[in-house]
Amino acid sequence: MTTEERQGRFVKGRYVIDEEPVAAAQEQGSTGEEASHDTTSKTPSIEDLIQLTSKNVELTVESVIVLGKKLFMTQEGRDHIENKTRQIGDELQKTVGELAEAAKRAIEKK
Repeated sequence: MTTEERQGRFVKGRYVIDEEPVAAAQEQGSTGEEASHDTTSKTPSIEDLIQLTSKNVELTVESVIVLGKKLFMTQEGRDHIENKTRQIGDELQKTVGELAEAAKRAIEKK
């Protein structure tokens, strides 16, 4: 895991880091050993799954770091946090009001 920022983009709600090793991994997919895995079985080997999972975890941790930096170290991020906090506060206030009304109606019925 590195502390430097990496270029990337959000794809379906997940931050994907743009880097050349992805292209290199795709090229490795056509090498002899990996090709034999593809032709002998339709399911990936345990080693393949371990490597894929490890890479996914690394990318997820990296995306959390990048998101944290963006949220807390930029004005855009702080504005986003403020807007979301206000929305949550408004929803909470509405819910409390609805509960109070329901309790009031329940008391009046008795």
